[in-house]
Amino acid sequence: MLGRREKIAWGLLIAAALLLRLWDLGGMVPHHDESIHAHFAYSLLTQGEYQYDPTYHGPLLFYLTAGLFALFGVSDFTARLYPALAGTLLVALPLLLRRRLGPRVAWFGGLLLAISPVFLYYSRFARNDVPVALFNAAALTAFLLVRRRGWRMVPWIGVAAALHAISKETFYVTLPLVTVAAVAVGFRRNFWDSLIRAIEWLRRYERPVATAVFWFVIISITSYTFVFIHPEDALFPVKAIKYWYGQHAMERVGGPWSYHFPRLALYEFLVIVPALVWAVRRRKRLSEVELFCLVWGVASLAMYAYLGEKVPWLIVHQVLPFVPLAAMQLARTFSTHGRWWSRGLATAGLAGTLWSGLASSHLYPTMTTADEHGELIVYVQTAPEMGVLAKKGLTIAATGEAPIAAVSGEATWPLSWLWVRQNIWWAVPPADSRPPLVVCDAKDETTVAEQLGEGYARKQIPLRAWWVEDQEEVSAIDVVRWFLTRRTWSPIGATDTIVFVRNDVAGIGPAIGTR
Repeated sequence: MLGRREKIAWGLLIAAALLLRLWDLGGMVPHHDESIHAHFAYSLLTQGEYQYDPTYHGPLLFYLTAGLFALFGVSDFTARLYPALAGTLLVALPLLLRRRLGPRVAWFGGLLLAISPVFLYYSRFARNDVPVALFNAAALTAFLLVRRRGWRMVPWIGVAAALHAISKETFYVTLPLVTVAAVAVGFRRNFWDSLIRAIEWLRRYERPVATAVFWFVIISITSYTFVFIHPEDALFPVKAIKYWYGQHAMERVGGPWSYHFPRLALYEFLVIVPALVWAVRRRKRLSEVELFCLVWGVASLAMYAYLGEKVPWLIVHQVLPFVPLAAMQLARTFSTHGRWWSRGLATAGLAGTLWSGLASSHLYPTMTTADEHGELIVYVQTAPEMGVLAKKGLTIAATGEAPIAAVSGEATWPLSWLWVRQNIWWAVPPADSRPPLVVCDAKDETTVAEQLGEGYARKQIPLRAWWVEDQEEVSAIDVVRWFLTRRTWSPIGATDTIVFVRNDVAGIGPAIGTR
Protein backbone atom coordinates (compact mmCIF):
# COMPACT_ATOMS: atom_id res chain seq x y z
CA MET A 1 0.00 0.00 0.00
CA LEU A 2 1.10 3.54 -0.72
CA GLY A 3 1.93 5.64 2.31
CA ARG A 4 0.60 9.16 2.70
CA ARG A 5 3.82 10.85 1.55
CA GLU A 6 4.07 8.56 -1.46
CA LYS A 7 0.44 9.23 -2.42
CA ILE A 8 1.12 12.96 -2.28
CA ALA A 9 4.32 12.59 -4.31
CA TRP A 10 2.57 10.58 -7.03
CA GLY A 11 -0.50 12.82 -6.99
CA LEU A 12 1.60 15.95 -7.49
CA LEU A 13 3.69 14.29 -10.21
CA ILE A 14 0.71 13.07 -12.23
CA ALA A 15 -1.13 16.38 -11.81
CA ALA A 16 1.96 18.30 -12.97
CA ALA A 17 2.38 15.96 -15.95
CA LEU A 18 -1.25 16.46 -16.94
CA LEU A 19 -0.98 20.24 -16.57
CA LEU A 20 2.20 20.40 -18.67
CA ARG A 21 0.45 18.43 -21.40
CA LEU A 22 -2.94 20.15 -21.40
CA TRP A 23 -1.90 23.77 -20.82
CA ASP A 24 -2.57 25.72 -24.04
CA LEU A 25 -2.72 22.40 -25.91
CA GLY A 26 -4.50 23.98 -28.87
CA GLY A 27 -2.26 27.04 -29.02
CA MET A 28 0.39 25.77 -31.45
CA VAL A 29 -0.46 25.97 -35.15
CA PRO A 30 -0.83 22.38 -36.41
CA HIS A 31 2.15 20.75 -38.07
CA HIS A 32 1.60 19.45 -41.62
CA ASP A 33 1.23 15.87 -40.31
CA GLU A 34 -1.06 16.94 -37.48
CA SER A 35 -3.40 18.71 -39.87
CA ILE A 36 -3.63 15.59 -42.04
CA HIS A 37 -4.27 13.31 -39.06
CA ALA A 38 -6.93 15.64 -37.66
CA HIS A 39 -8.62 16.01 -41.04
CA PHE A 40 -8.72 12.24 -41.54
CA ALA A 41 -10.27 11.80 -38.09
CA TYR A 42 -12.87 14.45 -38.90
CA SER A 43 -13.68 12.73 -42.20
CA LEU A 44 -14.06 9.43 -40.36
CA LEU A 45 -16.47 11.08 -37.93
CA THR A 46 -18.57 12.87 -40.55
CA GLN A 47 -18.42 10.43 -43.48
CA GLY A 48 -17.79 7.09 -41.76
CA GLU A 49 -15.00 6.17 -44.16
CA TYR A 50 -11.50 4.79 -43.56
CA GLN A 51 -9.01 2.62 -45.43
CA TYR A 52 -5.50 1.82 -44.30
CA ASP A 53 -2.69 3.70 -46.01
CA PRO A 54 0.75 3.04 -44.47
CA THR A 55 1.81 6.57 -45.41
CA TYR A 56 -0.33 7.79 -42.51
CA HIS A 57 0.29 4.83 -40.17
CA GLY A 58 -2.32 2.75 -38.37
CA PRO A 59 -5.97 3.52 -37.67
CA LEU A 60 -6.03 3.87 -33.87
CA LEU A 61 -5.15 7.59 -33.87
CA PHE A 62 -8.02 8.31 -36.26
CA TYR A 63 -10.54 6.15 -34.39
CA LEU A 64 -9.83 7.67 -31.00
CA THR A 65 -9.53 11.25 -32.27
CA ALA A 66 -12.84 10.94 -34.11
CA GLY A 67 -14.40 9.77 -30.86
CA LEU A 68 -12.91 12.73 -28.98
CA PHE A 69 -14.26 15.08 -31.66
CA ALA A 70 -17.72 13.60 -31.13
CA LEU A 71 -17.46 14.01 -27.35
CA PHE A 72 -15.70 17.36 -26.96
CA GLY A 73 -16.01 19.12 -30.31
CA VAL A 74 -13.68 19.66 -33.24
CA SER A 75 -10.58 21.69 -32.39
CA ASP A 76 -6.80 21.61 -32.29
CA PHE A 77 -7.09 20.87 -28.57
CA THR A 78 -9.15 17.71 -29.06
CA ALA A 79 -6.95 16.67 -32.03
CA ARG A 80 -4.03 16.48 -29.57
CA LEU A 81 -5.93 15.21 -26.55
CA TYR A 82 -5.31 11.49 -27.11
CA PRO A 83 -1.47 11.80 -27.19
CA ALA A 84 -1.63 14.15 -24.18
CA LEU A 85 -3.65 11.68 -22.12
CA ALA A 86 -1.44 8.79 -23.30
CA GLY A 87 1.63 10.76 -22.19
CA THR A 88 0.09 11.31 -18.77
CA LEU A 89 -0.78 7.61 -18.40
CA LEU A 90 2.81 6.79 -19.33
CA VAL A 91 4.01 8.93 -16.42
CA ALA A 92 1.71 7.02 -14.05
CA LEU A 93 2.58 3.56 -15.40
CA PRO A 94 5.75 3.00 -13.26
CA LEU A 95 3.47 3.10 -10.22
CA LEU A 96 2.41 -0.46 -11.14
CA LEU A 97 6.04 -1.58 -10.80
CA ARG A 98 6.83 0.02 -7.46
CA ARG A 99 7.10 -3.40 -5.77
CA ARG A 100 9.27 -4.85 -8.52
CA LEU A 101 11.58 -1.87 -8.95
CA GLY A 102 11.17 -0.14 -5.61
CA PRO A 103 9.07 2.93 -4.70
CA ARG A 104 11.84 5.47 -5.30
CA VAL A 105 12.87 4.01 -8.65
CA ALA A 106 9.25 3.92 -9.83
CA TRP A 107 8.71 7.58 -8.86
CA PHE A 108 11.88 8.78 -10.52
CA GLY A 109 10.85 6.85 -13.64
CA GLY A 110 7.59 8.76 -13.66
CA LEU A 111 9.44 12.04 -13.10
CA LEU A 112 11.74 11.43 -16.07
CA LEU A 113 8.78 10.66 -18.33
CA ALA A 114 6.93 13.74 -17.06
CA ILE A 115 9.63 16.32 -17.80
CA SER A 116 11.51 14.67 -20.69
CA PRO A 117 11.52 17.36 -23.44
CA VAL A 118 10.93 14.81 -26.20
CA PHE A 119 8.13 12.97 -24.37
CA LEU A 120 6.53 16.26 -23.33
CA TYR A 121 6.68 17.85 -26.79
CA TYR A 122 5.30 14.81 -28.60
CA SER A 123 2.64 14.29 -25.93
CA ARG A 124 1.32 17.62 -27.20
CA PHE A 125 1.48 16.57 -30.84
CA ALA A 126 -1.13 14.68 -32.89
CA ARG A 127 1.13 11.74 -33.72
CA ASN A 128 1.30 8.11 -32.62
CA ASP A 129 4.75 8.01 -31.03
CA VAL A 130 3.96 8.72 -27.37
CA PRO A 131 0.92 6.38 -27.38
CA VAL A 132 3.17 3.71 -28.91
CA ALA A 133 5.66 4.23 -26.06
CA LEU A 134 2.76 3.76 -23.63
CA PHE A 135 1.73 0.49 -25.27
CA ASN A 136 5.31 -0.82 -25.31
CA ALA A 137 5.77 0.05 -21.66
CA ALA A 138 2.36 -1.44 -20.79
CA ALA A 139 3.19 -4.74 -22.51
CA LEU A 140 6.48 -5.06 -20.62
CA THR A 141 4.83 -4.00 -17.36
CA ALA A 142 2.19 -6.68 -17.79
CA PHE A 143 4.91 -9.26 -18.42
CA LEU A 144 6.78 -8.25 -15.25
CA LEU A 145 3.55 -8.40 -13.23
CA VAL A 146 2.80 -12.01 -14.22
CA ARG A 147 5.04 -13.30 -11.42
CA ARG A 148 3.03 -11.47 -8.74
CA ARG A 149 -0.46 -11.23 -10.25
CA GLY A 150 -0.55 -14.49 -12.21
CA TRP A 151 -2.03 -15.51 -15.54
CA ARG A 152 -4.54 -12.65 -15.71
CA MET A 153 -1.80 -10.28 -16.86
CA VAL A 154 -0.79 -12.38 -19.89
CA PRO A 155 -3.73 -11.48 -22.20
CA TRP A 156 -3.01 -7.80 -21.58
CA ILE A 157 0.37 -8.28 -23.24
CA GLY A 158 -1.44 -9.24 -26.44
CA VAL A 159 -3.81 -6.28 -26.13
CA ALA A 160 -0.96 -3.79 -25.62
CA ALA A 161 1.00 -5.29 -28.52
CA ALA A 162 -2.09 -5.04 -30.74
CA LEU A 163 -2.59 -1.38 -29.81
CA HIS A 164 0.99 -0.71 -30.93
CA ALA A 165 0.44 -2.69 -34.13
CA ILE A 166 -2.67 -0.67 -35.05
CA SER A 167 -0.92 2.60 -34.19
CA LYS A 168 2.33 2.66 -36.14
CA GLU A 169 4.65 0.49 -38.18
CA THR A 170 7.38 0.93 -35.56
CA PHE A 171 5.89 -2.35 -34.33
CA TYR A 172 8.01 -4.12 -36.96
CA VAL A 173 11.11 -2.34 -35.62
CA THR A 174 10.40 -2.76 -31.91
CA LEU A 175 9.59 -6.47 -32.13
CA PRO A 176 13.06 -7.54 -33.36
CA LEU A 177 14.73 -5.10 -30.94
CA VAL A 178 13.04 -6.56 -27.86
CA THR A 179 13.72 -10.04 -29.24
CA VAL A 180 17.43 -9.22 -29.39
CA ALA A 181 17.26 -7.92 -25.82
CA ALA A 182 15.49 -11.09 -24.64
CA VAL A 183 18.09 -13.29 -26.37
CA ALA A 184 20.87 -11.27 -24.70
CA VAL A 185 19.29 -11.99 -21.32
CA GLY A 186 19.13 -15.67 -22.26
CA PHE A 187 22.83 -15.77 -23.12
CA ARG A 188 23.66 -13.94 -19.88
CA ARG A 189 22.42 -16.92 -17.89
CA ASN A 190 22.70 -19.97 -20.09
CA PHE A 191 20.98 -19.89 -23.43
CA TRP A 192 19.66 -23.44 -23.40
CA ASP A 193 18.52 -23.20 -19.79
CA SER A 194 16.80 -19.92 -20.63
CA LEU A 195 15.15 -21.49 -23.66
CA ILE A 196 13.85 -24.35 -21.52
CA ARG A 197 12.54 -21.83 -18.97
CA ALA A 198 10.79 -19.90 -21.73
CA ILE A 199 9.16 -23.06 -23.07
CA GLU A 200 8.06 -24.03 -19.58
CA TRP A 201 6.62 -20.53 -19.07
CA LEU A 202 4.63 -20.87 -22.31
CA ARG A 203 3.34 -24.29 -21.26
CA ARG A 204 2.41 -23.03 -17.82
CA TYR A 205 0.44 -20.11 -19.27
CA GLU A 206 -0.69 -21.93 -22.41
CA ARG A 207 -4.29 -20.74 -22.35
CA PRO A 208 -3.55 -17.13 -21.35
CA VAL A 209 -0.90 -16.97 -24.10
CA ALA A 210 -3.42 -18.31 -26.62
CA THR A 211 -5.86 -15.67 -25.41
CA ALA A 212 -3.21 -12.98 -25.85
CA VAL A 213 -2.58 -14.13 -29.43
CA PHE A 214 -6.33 -14.24 -30.06
CA TRP A 215 -6.82 -10.67 -28.86
CA PHE A 216 -3.84 -9.48 -30.87
CA VAL A 217 -5.20 -10.99 -34.09
CA ILE A 218 -8.80 -9.88 -33.53
CA ILE A 219 -7.92 -6.30 -32.57
CA SER A 220 -5.41 -5.91 -35.40
CA ILE A 221 -7.49 -7.39 -38.21
CA THR A 222 -10.75 -5.75 -37.11
CA SER A 223 -9.07 -2.36 -36.92
CA TYR A 224 -7.11 -2.52 -40.17
CA THR A 225 -10.03 -3.85 -42.21
CA PHE A 226 -12.37 -1.21 -40.74
CA VAL A 227 -14.54 -3.94 -39.23
CA PHE A 228 -14.06 -6.10 -42.37
CA ILE A 229 -15.31 -3.42 -44.77
CA HIS A 230 -11.89 -3.67 -46.45
CA PRO A 231 -10.97 -7.37 -46.04
CA GLU A 232 -7.97 -6.97 -48.36
CA ASP A 233 -6.22 -5.07 -45.56
CA ALA A 234 -6.14 -8.19 -43.40
CA LEU A 235 -2.66 -8.54 -44.95
CA PHE A 236 -1.65 -5.21 -43.42
CA PRO A 237 1.87 -6.41 -42.38
CA VAL A 238 2.80 -7.01 -46.02
CA LYS A 239 1.49 -3.60 -47.03
CA ALA A 240 3.24 -1.88 -44.13
CA ILE A 241 6.65 -3.51 -44.43
CA LYS A 242 6.76 -3.13 -48.21
CA TYR A 243 5.94 0.58 -48.04
CA TRP A 244 8.25 1.53 -45.17
CA TYR A 245 11.16 -0.54 -46.42
CA GLY A 246 10.84 1.45 -49.63
CA GLN A 247 10.89 4.72 -47.68
CA HIS A 248 13.99 3.54 -45.80
CA ALA A 249 15.74 2.60 -49.05
CA MET A 250 15.00 5.91 -50.78
CA GLU A 251 15.63 7.98 -47.62
CA ARG A 252 12.66 10.24 -48.31
CA VAL A 253 13.38 12.13 -45.09
CA GLY A 254 17.07 11.41 -44.91
CA GLY A 255 19.93 12.64 -42.80
CA PRO A 256 23.32 11.55 -41.45
CA TRP A 257 23.50 8.36 -39.39
CA SER A 258 24.33 10.57 -36.38
CA TYR A 259 21.16 12.70 -36.77
CA HIS A 260 19.60 11.66 -33.46
CA PHE A 261 22.71 11.80 -31.27
CA PRO A 262 23.07 15.61 -30.90
CA ARG A 263 19.38 15.80 -30.00
CA LEU A 264 19.73 13.02 -27.46
CA ALA A 265 22.74 14.77 -25.93
CA LEU A 266 21.11 18.22 -25.79
CA TYR A 267 17.61 17.20 -24.68
CA GLU A 268 17.71 13.78 -23.04
CA PHE A 269 20.98 13.90 -21.05
CA LEU A 270 19.02 13.34 -17.82
CA VAL A 271 17.96 9.92 -19.14
CA ILE A 272 20.93 8.80 -21.22
CA VAL A 273 23.80 9.83 -18.91
CA PRO A 274 22.44 8.36 -15.63
CA ALA A 275 21.37 5.20 -17.49
CA LEU A 276 24.89 4.65 -18.83
CA VAL A 277 26.41 5.50 -15.43
CA TRP A 278 24.18 2.89 -13.82
CA ALA A 279 25.09 0.30 -16.46
CA VAL A 280 28.80 0.92 -15.93
CA ARG A 281 28.43 0.89 -12.14
CA ARG A 282 26.56 -2.40 -12.18
CA ARG A 283 28.43 -4.05 -15.07
CA LYS A 284 28.33 -7.81 -14.44
CA ARG A 285 25.79 -7.37 -11.63
CA LEU A 286 23.04 -6.17 -13.95
CA SER A 287 19.75 -7.91 -13.26
CA GLU A 288 17.77 -9.48 -16.09
CA VAL A 289 15.48 -6.45 -16.31
CA GLU A 290 18.43 -4.06 -16.32
CA LEU A 291 20.27 -6.01 -19.01
CA PHE A 292 17.11 -6.23 -21.11
CA CYS A 293 16.61 -2.44 -20.97
CA LEU A 294 20.28 -1.74 -21.72
CA VAL A 295 20.42 -4.01 -24.77
CA TRP A 296 17.05 -2.78 -26.00
CA GLY A 297 18.20 0.82 -25.64
CA VAL A 298 21.59 0.37 -27.34
CA ALA A 299 20.01 -1.68 -30.13
CA SER A 300 17.41 1.07 -30.62
CA LEU A 301 20.13 3.71 -30.98
CA ALA A 302 21.86 1.56 -33.59
CA MET A 303 18.66 0.72 -35.48
CA TYR A 304 17.40 4.29 -35.76
CA ALA A 305 20.87 5.45 -36.79
CA TYR A 306 20.66 2.89 -39.60
CA LEU A 307 17.09 3.51 -40.76
CA GLY A 308 16.67 6.02 -43.58
CA GLU A 309 13.95 8.10 -41.91
CA LYS A 310 15.54 10.83 -39.76
CA VAL A 311 12.89 12.76 -37.85
CA PRO A 312 12.98 13.86 -34.19
CA TRP A 313 9.81 12.08 -33.03
CA LEU A 314 11.66 8.77 -33.47
CA ILE A 315 13.78 9.79 -30.46
CA VAL A 316 10.81 8.78 -28.30
CA HIS A 317 11.44 5.12 -29.16
CA GLN A 318 15.15 5.41 -28.40
CA VAL A 319 14.80 7.08 -25.02
CA LEU A 320 12.13 4.82 -23.50
CA PRO A 321 14.34 1.75 -22.83
CA PHE A 322 16.85 3.84 -20.87
CA VAL A 323 14.27 5.36 -18.48
CA PRO A 324 14.26 2.48 -15.92
CA LEU A 325 18.06 2.48 -15.75
CA ALA A 326 18.20 6.26 -15.33
CA ALA A 327 15.54 6.06 -12.62
CA MET A 328 17.63 3.50 -10.75
CA GLN A 329 20.67 5.77 -10.82
CA LEU A 330 18.70 8.87 -9.76
CA ALA A 331 17.03 6.95 -6.94
CA ARG A 332 20.48 6.04 -5.64
CA THR A 333 21.88 9.54 -6.18
CA PHE A 334 19.11 11.14 -4.12
CA SER A 335 19.37 8.52 -1.36
CA THR A 336 21.80 8.37 1.56
CA HIS A 337 24.18 6.45 -0.73
CA GLY A 338 24.54 9.36 -3.17
CA ARG A 339 27.41 11.82 -2.86
CA TRP A 340 26.90 15.55 -2.59
CA TRP A 341 28.51 16.30 -5.94
CA SER A 342 26.42 13.68 -7.73
CA ARG A 343 23.26 15.16 -6.21
CA GLY A 344 24.42 18.59 -7.37
CA LEU A 345 24.95 17.36 -10.93
CA ALA A 346 21.62 15.52 -10.94
CA THR A 347 19.81 18.62 -9.61
CA ALA A 348 21.38 20.72 -12.37
CA GLY A 349 20.31 18.05 -14.86
CA LEU A 350 16.74 18.15 -13.56
CA ALA A 351 16.65 21.95 -13.83
CA GLY A 352 18.15 21.90 -17.34
CA THR A 353 15.73 19.23 -18.51
CA LEU A 354 12.73 21.08 -17.10
CA TRP A 355 13.90 24.26 -18.82
CA SER A 356 14.30 22.44 -22.14
CA GLY A 357 10.84 20.89 -21.78
CA LEU A 358 9.19 24.24 -21.04
CA ALA A 359 11.12 25.98 -23.81
CA SER A 360 10.34 23.43 -26.53
CA SER A 361 6.71 22.77 -25.57
CA HIS A 362 5.50 26.11 -24.22
CA LEU A 363 7.83 28.98 -25.14
CA TYR A 364 9.10 28.15 -28.65
CA PRO A 365 7.08 25.21 -30.03
CA THR A 366 6.99 26.77 -33.49
CA MET A 367 9.54 28.61 -35.62
CA THR A 368 9.43 31.50 -38.05
CA THR A 369 11.95 33.62 -39.93
CA ALA A 370 10.84 36.61 -37.83
CA ASP A 371 12.17 35.00 -34.63
CA GLU A 372 15.67 33.81 -33.73
CA HIS A 373 14.48 31.13 -31.31
CA GLY A 374 14.47 27.52 -32.40
CA GLU A 375 14.39 23.94 -31.18
CA LEU A 376 16.17 20.92 -32.63
CA ILE A 377 13.19 18.67 -31.89
CA VAL A 378 10.78 20.94 -33.77
CA TYR A 379 10.63 19.59 -37.32
CA VAL A 380 9.53 21.75 -40.29
CA GLN A 381 6.75 23.27 -38.21
CA THR A 382 3.89 25.35 -39.58
CA ALA A 383 4.76 29.01 -39.00
CA PRO A 384 2.63 30.97 -36.50
CA GLU A 385 1.73 33.46 -39.26
CA MET A 386 -0.45 30.72 -40.77
CA GLY A 387 -2.43 30.64 -37.54
CA VAL A 388 -3.08 34.38 -37.91
CA LEU A 389 -4.26 33.80 -41.48
CA ALA A 390 -6.59 31.04 -40.29
CA LYS A 391 -8.09 33.31 -37.60
CA LYS A 392 -8.66 36.08 -40.12
CA GLY A 393 -10.50 33.66 -42.40
CA LEU A 394 -12.72 32.50 -39.53
CA THR A 395 -13.47 36.11 -38.61
CA ILE A 396 -14.52 36.80 -42.19
CA ALA A 397 -16.65 33.65 -42.19
CA ALA A 398 -18.50 34.98 -39.14
CA THR A 399 -19.72 37.91 -41.28
CA GLY A 400 -21.58 35.42 -43.49
CA GLU A 401 -19.49 35.78 -46.65
CA ALA A 402 -18.83 32.56 -48.58
CA PRO A 403 -16.56 31.31 -49.87
CA ILE A 404 -14.06 32.97 -47.59
CA ALA A 405 -10.99 31.98 -49.58
CA ALA A 406 -9.45 30.25 -52.57
CA VAL A 407 -6.45 28.09 -51.70
CA SER A 408 -4.03 26.27 -53.95
CA GLY A 409 -0.54 24.80 -53.67
CA GLU A 410 1.42 23.91 -50.56
CA ALA A 411 -0.80 25.88 -48.18
CA THR A 412 -3.63 23.38 -48.76
CA TRP A 413 -2.19 21.74 -45.64
CA PRO A 414 -2.72 22.85 -42.91
CA LEU A 415 -5.56 25.09 -44.18
CA SER A 416 -7.67 22.05 -45.12
CA TRP A 417 -7.83 21.37 -41.39
CA LEU A 418 -7.78 24.93 -40.04
CA TRP A 419 -10.75 25.78 -42.31
CA VAL A 420 -12.26 22.30 -42.23
CA ARG A 421 -15.90 23.38 -41.96
CA GLN A 422 -15.66 26.53 -44.09
CA ASN A 423 -16.69 27.24 -47.66
CA ILE A 424 -13.39 27.26 -49.58
CA TRP A 425 -12.35 26.99 -53.23
CA TRP A 426 -9.51 24.48 -53.13
CA ALA A 427 -7.98 25.76 -56.37
CA VAL A 428 -6.91 28.95 -58.10
CA PRO A 429 -10.03 31.17 -57.98
CA PRO A 430 -12.30 31.03 -61.04
CA ALA A 431 -12.30 33.92 -63.48
CA ASP A 432 -14.33 36.98 -62.39
CA SER A 433 -14.45 35.72 -58.79
CA ARG A 434 -13.31 37.91 -55.90
CA PRO A 435 -12.97 35.87 -52.71
CA PRO A 436 -11.86 37.79 -49.60
CA LEU A 437 -8.64 35.77 -49.32
CA VAL A 438 -6.57 34.00 -51.96
CA VAL A 439 -3.62 31.81 -50.98
CA CYS A 440 -1.18 30.41 -53.53
CA ASP A 441 2.42 29.33 -54.07
CA ALA A 442 5.02 31.94 -55.01
CA LYS A 443 5.33 30.48 -58.52
CA ASP A 444 1.64 31.24 -59.16
CA GLU A 445 1.71 34.78 -57.76
CA THR A 446 1.81 36.63 -61.09
CA THR A 447 -0.93 34.53 -62.66
CA VAL A 448 -3.25 34.93 -59.67
CA ALA A 449 -2.54 38.68 -59.45
CA GLU A 450 -3.48 39.18 -63.11
CA GLN A 451 -6.66 37.14 -62.67
CA LEU A 452 -7.78 39.03 -59.57
CA GLY A 453 -7.00 42.50 -60.86
CA GLU A 454 -7.18 45.59 -58.66
CA GLY A 455 -8.52 45.75 -55.13
CA TYR A 456 -6.21 43.33 -53.36
CA ALA A 457 -3.22 43.78 -51.05
CA ARG A 458 -0.48 41.20 -51.36
CA LYS A 459 1.48 39.57 -48.50
CA GLN A 460 4.27 37.00 -48.47
CA ILE A 461 4.32 35.00 -45.24
CA PRO A 462 6.18 31.89 -44.06
CA LEU A 463 4.23 28.67 -44.44
CA ARG A 464 6.62 26.19 -42.80
CA ALA A 465 9.85 26.97 -41.00
CA TRP A 466 12.82 24.94 -39.85
CA TRP A 467 16.20 25.41 -38.26
CA VAL A 468 18.90 25.22 -40.94
CA GLU A 469 21.47 23.42 -38.78
CA ASP A 470 25.12 24.23 -39.32
CA GLN A 471 27.02 21.76 -37.16
CA GLU A 472 30.42 22.34 -38.79
CA GLU A 473 30.77 25.99 -37.78
CA VAL A 474 29.14 25.75 -34.36
CA SER A 475 31.26 26.21 -31.24
CA ALA A 476 30.73 25.07 -27.66
CA ILE A 477 29.90 28.67 -26.73
CA ASP A 478 27.20 28.74 -29.42
CA VAL A 479 25.65 25.57 -28.00
CA VAL A 480 25.70 26.90 -24.43
CA ARG A 481 24.19 30.22 -25.58
CA TRP A 482 21.44 28.34 -27.43
CA PHE A 483 20.72 26.13 -24.42
CA LEU A 484 20.31 29.14 -22.12
CA THR A 485 18.45 31.45 -24.52
CA ARG A 486 17.18 29.09 -27.30
CA ARG A 487 18.53 31.54 -29.87
CA THR A 488 19.76 29.52 -32.83
CA TRP A 489 23.38 29.58 -33.96
CA SER A 490 22.39 29.35 -37.64
CA PRO A 491 19.46 30.72 -39.68
CA ILE A 492 15.80 29.76 -39.65
CA GLY A 493 14.66 28.71 -43.12
CA ALA A 494 11.13 28.73 -44.48
CA THR A 495 8.85 27.93 -47.38
CA ASP A 496 6.71 31.00 -48.09
CA THR A 497 3.19 31.37 -49.38
CA ILE A 498 1.44 34.33 -51.00
CA VAL A 499 -1.77 35.76 -49.53
CA PHE A 500 -4.02 38.20 -51.41
CA VAL A 501 -6.36 40.16 -49.12
CA ARG A 502 -9.33 41.97 -50.64
CA ASN A 503 -9.15 45.61 -49.58
CA ASP A 504 -12.62 45.79 -48.02
CA VAL A 505 -11.82 42.94 -45.55
CA ALA A 506 -8.33 44.15 -44.61
CA GLY A 507 -9.63 45.55 -41.33
CA ILE A 508 -11.62 42.43 -40.39
CA GLY A 509 -9.79 40.19 -37.95
CA PRO A 510 -6.04 40.16 -37.34
CA ALA A 511 -3.60 41.66 -39.82
CA ILE A 512 -1.84 39.14 -42.08
CA GLY A 513 1.90 38.98 -41.57
CA THR A 514 1.81 39.56 -37.81
CA ARG A 515 2.04 36.93 -35.09
